[in-house]
Amino acid sequence: MRRFTLLLLALVPGLLLGALPAGASAGKRAKPAPKVTFVSPMRVRAGSSLSIRGRNFSAKRRGNTILFSTPGGRATFVKPRRSSRRRLVLVVPKSLDRFMSRDSAGRRKPLRFTLRVATARFSKHTPRRLSPVVTPFDTSAAPVAGGGPDSGSDSGSGPPAAPVAPPSEPDCDRDGTPNGSDASSDADLLSDSLERSLKTDPCDADTDGDGVEDGYEYQAAVDLNHSPRTPPLPYPDKRPYPNALDPADAGTDYDGDALTLREEHLLWQRFSADGVRRSGHPTTLAGLLYSDGLQKSIDPAPLAPDPTSAPLRNWVLDQDADGRLTDDERDGDDDGLNNWDESHGQMTEGWWPARHDGQTEPKESKYPGINFLDSADLPNRDALAANDIDGDGTLDGADDSDHDGLSNQFEVRRPDDWYQDAIDDGGVNTYPNARNPWAYVNPFNPCKPFNSERCHRYLPFGYYNSDGVPPVGPDTPAGYPGSRPATPDG
Repeated sequence: MRRFTLLLLALVPGLLLGALPAGASAGKRAKPAPKVTFVSPMRVRAGSSLSIRGRNFSAKRRGNTILFSTPGGRATFVKPRRSSRRRLVLVVPKSLDRFMSRDSAGRRKPLRFTLRVATARFSKHTPRRLSPVVTPFDTSAAPVAGGGPDSGSDSGSGPPAAPVAPPSEPDCDRDGTPNGSDASSDADLLSDSLERSLKTDPCDADTDGDGVEDGYEYQAAVDLNHSPRTPPLPYPDKRPYPNALDPADAGTDYDGDALTLREEHLLWQRFSADGVRRSGHPTTLAGLLYSDGLQKSIDPAPLAPDPTSAPLRNWVLDQDADGRLTDDERDGDDDGLNNWDESHGQMTEGWWPARHDGQTEPKESKYPGINFLDSADLPNRDALAANDIDGDGTLDGADDSDHDGLSNQFEVRRPDDWYQDAIDDGGVNTYPNARNPWAYVNPFNPCKPFNSERCHRYLPFGYYNSDGVPPVGPDTPAGYPGSRPATPDG
């Protein structure tokens, strides 16, 4: 115990000073203790990167020390690679392997470690939800000698442990080809030699643990750095490029098409072509179906649906009406809705009151009392890659989220002149006789474009007081539900 205490004091200068009460250190106020609020990833391989977020860290890298503690109280110390007052990035020590017990085959078993950050003071031990599980760096089986610390027997007593067969050559991706003979040991489509030059882990397909494979981040960075078509090499591994060593960039949109790195990676992983699901892992990085380095990952961009034969699909997908579909306009899961609408746009419930805020558009309120199913309700917000998010057997575009008798595909987009079309045609008529009442749509409001059977029978008190549009949509247009216009602006 005395040795442990001395080691702490040596590693954390000023520890005693920070523990003194205010006024006891030459009048200086004690610095606040660091606090850990977020750890990513929560399952990490020894030797890989770990990101810790919180507050009161030292902006100087060497002013921080991170302690990894086992349930039994054994600890290892490490300095971060990068630091700021709110974030630390470090490499999980490979030496944590020695704390892990072994299974019957001699393989080390993953172990949960609590964390503490020390500056001039210590943070509290992280609770379970912030304590990562560390998997072993050495995944191969190894003989367990009798009497050793992992053998489970007392030193010098009892029969010797049964010999364990020598370990086979490691096979990181478990494809049957040992690492020494495998061009890409971790199946991220980057050669081991290239990974060593990039400082990524040849035995971990996602070195930074952000959910995006190393190979994909590498190729997306090369695509982003194209000039204009021939990518310069070597790999641009610095910002502002997708970076396989940055655990915090999965939510970044590098190519400016409103889809994040993680979302485009997900579409590439799941589909070999729009609407065609893969039967296995992608086999090449050439010509990514979706790249976060290109707004048009397919060049030339695919043609938009024919406005004559498929007017509604054309209306929903080709939002800039240029006859071509960029990555955000394409329909990866082939459900009749474009990628951006499903992940961030008009098929997300919050978009409508945010857009119709009294500034950009006349003010409209969120429909009361119902939380309609959308991307925010899925565990990973991946509606753009799930063609039936409510699992009822009807594709999302053909489905009817607000149950007013009109499909999501019909209601997802209003024409630019919807107010004049549906509410007031220049002062001559008001909405019951407007030229196109079908323009007043909202996939998350059963009162729009008209007073459907799902719409409330009695107006909620105060709900429409500040709205800049009538409280409910037009009267049911003639012919409903037997006929509908080809497009909302038709």
